Parts: sequence; C-alpha cells; structure tokens
Amino acid sequence: MEQHRVFAQAGRTVHRKRPSRGPFDVPTSMEGSTTHCVVYYETTLGKEGSTIAKAVMGKCEADFAKLAGFFGGIRLPKPLNVIVAALERSGDGSGGAYHHTCLAEDLYCDIKIHPTMDTDFTNFLVVAEAVEVFEAVQSAGWECGGGNGEGLSRVLATELYPRELGGYTTAARWLDSDRPDYVNQNNPTDRDAVTNGCAVLFLNYMHTQLNIGWDKIVQAGGSDLGQTYAHLGLGNDGFIKFRQLMDARFAIGKPSGVMTDNPFPL
Repeated sequence: MEQHRVFAQAGRTVHRKRPSRGPFDVPTSMEGSTTHCVVYYETTLGKEGSTIAKAVMGKCEADFAKLAGFFGGIRLPKPLNVIVAALERSGDGSGGAYHHTCLAEDLYCDIKIHPTMDTDFTNFLVVAEAVEVFEAVQSAGWECGGGNGEGLSRVLATELYPRELGGYTTAARWLDSDRPDYVNQNNPTDRDAVTNGCAVLFLNYMHTQLNIGWDKIVQAGGSDLGQTYAHLGLGNDGFIKFRQLMDARFAIGKPSGVMTDNPFPL
C-alpha cells in the first residue's frame, strides 16, 4: 500500500493523489535537469509551472550541497525527481508536499501563486522532502514518518529558506498543550502537530540555545531525539533541561503567543 509522507500545515494534512498519466501522480512536462535534480511541472500549470520549475533548477544544486554537508557528505543513489504541482487548487501553498516512501525519489511539491508567486516556497518544500531521502539513505535513526525525522526536515528547510515557514509553524501547538515528552519517545507519525512542535523546538534548542551546528546534530542521529542529545555528549537529561527552560519562559496553561518554530536563544 502506498503511503504519503506529508509536509502539511499545522493542523491540516493534505495528500491528494490524482490519476496518473505516465510515471507520476499528475500529468507532467519536463523542464530540465541538473546533476542531482530532474525537474518537472504539472502540465496544466503552463507558464507558471515552468517559471517555478526553472527556479527550482536554479537553486537545486546549492541546496543539495548544503544538505549533503549536513549529512556528512553522503550521496543519494540517484537524482531526485521534483514534480512541481498544484496539490491544492487554491494555489496558496496549503497542499504541502509528499513522497510515497522515505527512499522514494519522486518529490511532489506545491506551489504558491496567490496572492503573488513565491518560487522560494516550492524550493523550501523541495528541501524538506529531500531531507527525508537523505535521512533514509543515512539510516542513522531519523525516521521520515516519525517525529524526529519530520522535525529535522522542517528545521533544515527553514535554515535554508527562513522566510517560507509561514503557516507551517508547529512550536506553539506543543507549548499550548500539556507538553508531552516526544524527545525520549519518537511518536511514529509525521502528521501530529504537537509531536512536530516538540521536535522542532528541541532541535532548535540544541542548535541555537546550545550552539551546536546542524552538521553535528544531523550526524548524531538516533532512534529518538534523546539519543541524538546523548550522542552529542550532552548527557541523558535533555528533555528535563529543555522542559525546565520552556516552562520558565512560557507559563503552562497560558497561550504562548509563539509565531515561530525557533524562539531561541532564551
């Protein structure tokens, strides 16, 4: 059974599969290729699709090089197929992105053309999905269908495209909950906003609050974020210290008001 791995807006999961024409889920036109990316666009998008596909091609190699560096220089077995598509017909970017398995190289990425075209939004989604392929190839414990892997895909995409996170923020969903421990237990879903909120906050806590480079964090993968923390030589009490800091700064039971996934340093 095919599974969709979805990068969806907080509280909203969109994974729409339409009848396939050819090798992909949507009828496509090929825009071109780079060393590591073959880029297509949904044919019905016409010139707008072509414009966004060209923008993806223009940044694919630089983005790929950064991700490869985070993952210690590992190589993917084959180029990624990036399919630029209107996953939600509104064209406002609410359709997110998906691929069918963690290793699947066909990345379906939404567009944002309303109220104006934003090509970097699609690049942001490409990075998020590409991270999950790197996770699977690395095989160090980052699970693309689990909280730790989904969190990593979100923070690295935001690292490369910090202005594009927008409605995809999830940190407040965890802060405004009863704050369960998804550091020492890896919730086996990528579609729960509270889980994702905990993951992105803890990853950004390590990176910004504790000043640890993304390359070190990525290469310290484990079966949960607590293991990653321990692999970095920081001890076994990562969630305790993190929770104490968050509770001190954001009172439990009151709306946090956080509009970003990275409120650090605190």
